[in-house]
Amino acid sequence: PHILNGYFILFRHPYFTGKMKKINVGIIGRNFGYKVIFKALKNIKAFNVIGFSFKKKKSMSFPGDIKIYKNWKSLISDKKINAVFISSPPKTHKEIIKYSIKKKKHIFCDKPVTTSFKDVSEICKDLEGKNITNSVNYEFNNIEAFKIFKKKYFHKIKITKVNIKWVIKIPNKNRSSWKNNHKMGGGNFFNYICHILFYIENFFGILEIYDSKLKNNKNKFELKTKLLTKDKKTKVNLEFKTISQNNKSKSYHKIVFHSNKGNYILFTKINNLFDQFSLFKNKKIIFRPKQINYDFRLKPTKSNIISFKNSIIRRKSSNLNFQYAKRIHYLIKKLINL
Repeated sequence: PHILNGYFILFRHPYFTGKMKKINVGIIGRNFGYKVIFKALKNIKAFNVIGFSFKKKKSMSFPGDIKIYKNWKSLISDKKINAVFISSPPKTHKEIIKYSIKKKKHIFCDKPVTTSFKDVSEICKDLEGKNITNSVNYEFNNIEAFKIFKKKYFHKIKITKVNIKWVIKIPNKNRSSWKNNHKMGGGNFFNYICHILFYIENFFGILEIYDSKLKNNKNKFELKTKLLTKDKKTKVNLEFKTISQNNKSKSYHKIVFHSNKGNYILFTKINNLFDQFSLFKNKKIIFRPKQINYDFRLKPTKSNIISFKNSIIRRKSSNLNFQYAKRIHYLIKKLINL
């Protein structure tokens, strides 16, 4: 409302005409786009999924009102669609995003947003001065155990050191070729390391990489990196390793925060997509999530989509816009070059 000569004047917002007008969206990508984004959108009343575009057609059940577009350009060109959700391989992101900007569509893109610092920087420049909401789907900040630790404990303790270790088994077969290829946006850096770099800076702010050692054997990576917080008071040791399915070692993801009040630990086994993080203080569990029978990525992705929706409605920059993706790409570039 605005006040003029003592009277309140209400200006119409494009998504509010008496009752809320739904935001029409199209989804590009078959796997995560169908299994996670589509399911999340169905449970958010503000959105109306118009249709899908994907390269390989498999047996998937859609409601009768869902349109399957012949290609992603025809989806983006549809004047009914207000926002585009991109869940295709990262090597396709740049072209799709540029076309979405041209057609003035709001953009929600799965991480990492393109395959390089150069490409995401070019996209950020293209978005300058445009009234286009853009958001990247980094999920870890909305994982339940992470939120509880940050809200209840993080600001009440003095953290001196963080040790991160992530060991993950890579399927030998039935894995999309791009997921093991660094140049195509897969590999450890884009598929996994980007998550660690994001959540650590989400906790501590800007970090400085001062040492990094990388081994790469046929797209099986082993990374050891040392970082410092901006105030130089907290050290972060990062270890990441991918192993084959027949390796006897077990997968896990463990983050230990060493503090003046003991060690706080975020931990998960990575046996399947139902496994979630628990929170420990020393050896005592202080939060264990309820067991679920659905993809654990659904809830944090839904939270990010709700933030994206609020940014569209309020015409404000998203909390997780493409500048964050640019920052992560910058750190990855440093890791590679060190």
